[in-house]
Amino acid sequence: MKKLALALSLLMILSANTCKNKAGEMTSLLDKKWVFQSIAGEALKLPEGTELPWLQLAGDQLQGFGGCNRLMGGYKMEGTALSFSDIGSTKKYCEGIQPTENAITGLLRQVDGYKMEGGLLKLLGAGKELAALKAQ
Repeated sequence: MKKLALALSLLMILSANTCKNKAGEMTSLLDKKWVFQSIAGEALKLPEGTELPWLQLAGDQLQGFGGCNRLMGGYKMEGTALSFSDIGSTKKYCEGIQPTENAITGLLRQVDGYKMEGGLLKLLGAGKELAALKAQ
């Protein structure tokens, strides 16, 4: 009987710690500026002096910068599931930056999850890494 009580107590402690870590991880994603490091495993190729694209999850809104235009939209996060909706942007055209910005808005529509790995936020789609971002 004592072994069963001990096992149940240990299980409750471990599961509470797991929940705490998951909630802490989710909280650590919010309200931070996440700067793109790579798209589809390749480093960004932008003209020198260009501000790096970034995202921020604030409240229930996606805010960001694609390299030329401001990005906006909504997001939904539950556990490690993450999706973006109603993605829009301002409408400036910036030669040399536009392909990267188009890739970012396209990949955001494919995101269905995320994982944290080595200090990087990795956006996932269909189990594949779409982009890696670093908190700034």
